[in-house]
Amino acid sequence: MKMKYLILLLCASVFAITPTFAQKKADTGKKKTSNSETPLKEDAAPAEKKVVDFKLKPKIGEMKEIEFPAYSEATLKNGLKVIVIEDHKQPTISMRLQVRAGESFDGKKNGVSYLMANLLTKGTAKRSAEEIANQLDSVGANLSANAAGELVIVSVDGLKKYLPLLLGVFSDVVQNPTFPKEELDKLVPQVLASLKQEKSRPDALAAALSRMVVYGKDNPASQRKTEASVKSITIEDIRAFHKMFVRPNNVASIAVTGDISLNEIVPQLERAFSRWTPNTTLDVPTPPAAKSMPKGVYFIQRPGSVQTTVTAVALAPARNNEIYEKMQVASSLIGSGFAGRLFKTLRETYSFTYTPYAYMTQGKYYNRFIAGADVRNAVTDSAIMVLQRELEKVTADAAPDEELDLIKLNQVAEYAMSFERSDFVASILQNAHYLGLSNEFMKGYAKRINAITPFDVKQAAEKVIRKDKLYLVVVGAPDILPVLEKYGTVYSYNLDLEPLSGSNSMEKVSLSVNDVMKKAADAIGNTSSVQTLSRKISLTVEASGQKFNGTGWEKRKATNKQVFGIDLPVMKQQTWVNGKTAFLRQMNNAPEEMQGEDKTAAVDEASLFYYTKLPALGYTCEVVGKQGGQIVVSAKKGSKERQYYFDAKTFLLSRIDKPEDTPQGPLLITEKYENYTDVNGIKLPKVEKLESPMFTFTSENSWELNTPVDDKEFEAPKE
Repeated sequence: MKMKYLILLLCASVFAITPTFAQKKADTGKKKTSNSETPLKEDAAPAEKKVVDFKLKPKIGEMKEIEFPAYSEATLKNGLKVIVIEDHKQPTISMRLQVRAGESFDGKKNGVSYLMANLLTKGTAKRSAEEIANQLDSVGANLSANAAGELVIVSVDGLKKYLPLLLGVFSDVVQNPTFPKEELDKLVPQVLASLKQEKSRPDALAAALSRMVVYGKDNPASQRKTEASVKSITIEDIRAFHKMFVRPNNVASIAVTGDISLNEIVPQLERAFSRWTPNTTLDVPTPPAAKSMPKGVYFIQRPGSVQTTVTAVALAPARNNEIYEKMQVASSLIGSGFAGRLFKTLRETYSFTYTPYAYMTQGKYYNRFIAGADVRNAVTDSAIMVLQRELEKVTADAAPDEELDLIKLNQVAEYAMSFERSDFVASILQNAHYLGLSNEFMKGYAKRINAITPFDVKQAAEKVIRKDKLYLVVVGAPDILPVLEKYGTVYSYNLDLEPLSGSNSMEKVSLSVNDVMKKAADAIGNTSSVQTLSRKISLTVEASGQKFNGTGWEKRKATNKQVFGIDLPVMKQQTWVNGKTAFLRQMNNAPEEMQGEDKTAAVDEASLFYYTKLPALGYTCEVVGKQGGQIVVSAKKGSKERQYYFDAKTFLLSRIDKPEDTPQGPLLITEKYENYTDVNGIKLPKVEKLESPMFTFTSENSWELNTPVDDKEFEAPKE
C-alpha cells in the first residue's frame, strides 16, 4: 500500500479537521468625552500639549482590591453540598456536579472511570440514550460527563423555563444509569482509536511519562488507560465503580449558576436527588506518597519526528501547601506567555521555538512543575541548555521587583477578569470543597499573590526546581539519543511507554546486512522461482471508532511491476508501477504520475520480495541489533528511513516502521505481517496490518503464484 496517499485520502474521507484558535483579548476601550461634558469657553486658552516620550516604559499601576462575587450555599439531606451563583442577565441556568471518582481511583481497571462517565448519558431506567438526546435537543440544552484526574464532572445547561426537564434528566443520569452493553460496545472502539491518536501527540506522551517519572510508575496518579486495560473492562466493572464512588458523601458538590436563587433551587434539588443515598461503606484511601523514579533523562523514541518535545519536570507540593502559590508565581515568571523568561530567550533571542511554557498542575495530594518547548531536532541540545540555565537563574537569584510585579499583575488580572464567568466562580468554590480549603482562603487568593516577594519565589524555587530535583522528559527521533546522554542516564521508552530495556533492549548481533537479507530470502523459499504474485484482499478499516469493510487486489511481476487497488465505502485508490515510473488514482480522479522520492519508493517496493534486496536497490543499510526477539535493520534512501524487523528465529519479515509526513504532522506508520502460510513452497503472510495513530487497515490475503499477467495491466489508463 502507498502509505502517504492512503493517509491523505482517508483523512479527507473520514475526518473533519477544524483547527481552533484560542486568543485572549484585553479590553482597552477608552471613555469618550463629549463637548457637552467639557464645554470650551470662547476666551479659553488652548490646552497645553503633552509631550510623550515613547522610549519610557509605562509604569505599572496599583493593584486594586478584588471583590469576590456573591454566592450562597446549602447542604441537602443526603449530604450533597449546593453552591448557587445568581446571574439574572440571561434566562439561563447551568448545573455542574463534581464528585471524587476520577481516573486516579481506577485501581487495576485503568479506564473504568472514563468509560463510566461517558456512559452515564447513554441510558437510564427511565430513558434510553436516544430519548435523552432527543429531549435535550428539543429544548436546545447540553449535557456532558467526563472523568479526568481525581474527579468526575457532570454538567447540564439550558433555558431556565425548561428547568424541570433539565433537572429531571440531570438527576436521572447521575442516580439511575443502566450502562447498556450495546453502548459500551460502541464506545470502546472510539476510546481505542483515541489511544492510538495519542501516540501522534508528543505533548500527551510527555505528560503521561512525566506523571510516571515524578509520582512513581505504580502511583494511582500516574496510571493511564491502555488498549489492553480498556478491552478488559466489563459492564459489571463499570456498575460496581459507579455504585462505589458516585455518591453524595464522596466529596460531592453541585454548583448552580444563572437566573435562580438558593431558596428556589434547593427544594427542587431535594426532590430530584431524594433517592441518591450516601455509601456507608465508602473507603477511599489517601494516595501513597510519591516515589519518583531514578534521576536521569526519560526519552520516548518517536521515529520520524522532525522536532523534539523537551520538558523539565519536578515533583511539586500539594495545593494546600504554603509554597504552592509561590511556585505558581515562579512558573509564571519562567513561562507565562510574553512576560515569561523562556519566551524572551527560547523564542525571541534564539528563535528555537514559538510557544515555550511553564505551569503547575493543581492536584489535591501532589503536583508537577513542568517547563518546556517544542524545538527543531537540530537545536535540541541548545534548547535544553537554555531551559536549564533559566531554571537555575530562578533558584539562584531573586527576580527584580519590576519584573515580578508585572508577572503578579498579569496573574491577578487574569484571575479578576475570569469573575465575569459565573462558572469560574463556581469552580473555585467547588474546588475549595474538594481540596478541603475554606471559602475565605480561596477568596484571599489575589491578596496573597500580591504579597509574594522576590525572595519568596526564589525560596520556593530552591525547594522544588533545584537542578538535583529536576528530570528531563523528552520526545523525539531516535537520532537525538547521543545528545541526551550528556545530561545524565537515558531511560528509553517506546510509544506505548514501555521501557526499551530488558527483553525490549537492543542487543548487539554479529550478523551483517547481507547475512540478514540472505536469511530472509531463504526463509521465504525459492524466491527466484516466482515470476508473478497475485492476491485478493478482504479489507477492514477502523478509524475514529468506525469500521468499514471493503476489497482489494494486487498483482506483481518481475521486475518492479505492480498494480494495486482498494475499494472501500469511504475511499478508492489504485496504483500502477510499470518498472520505471508510478501512477496514482484517488477516488474517481484521473491517474497522476507520482514524483520524487514517492515515485522512487513505489518503484522499489514493486519489486518481488524487495525487502530481501535493499542494498541492491540502493539503500544504505545497518543491522541495528536484536530487540524483543526481532532482528532490526535500518534502511535509508534519500530522506526516507525505515526500520525492518525480521523474526530472530525464522527470519521472516514481521514489521516495517515507516515515518510519513501528513497534514497532521509526522506519523509513524507500521506494517505488520502475520500468519505466514505455505503457497506452493513459498511462505506468504495470510494477514497484513497497516497501523497508525489514526487508523488500522487489516488485510486477509488469498495468494496465487506464477499466474500469467499481461504487461498492459501495469500501465495506467490514459484519460
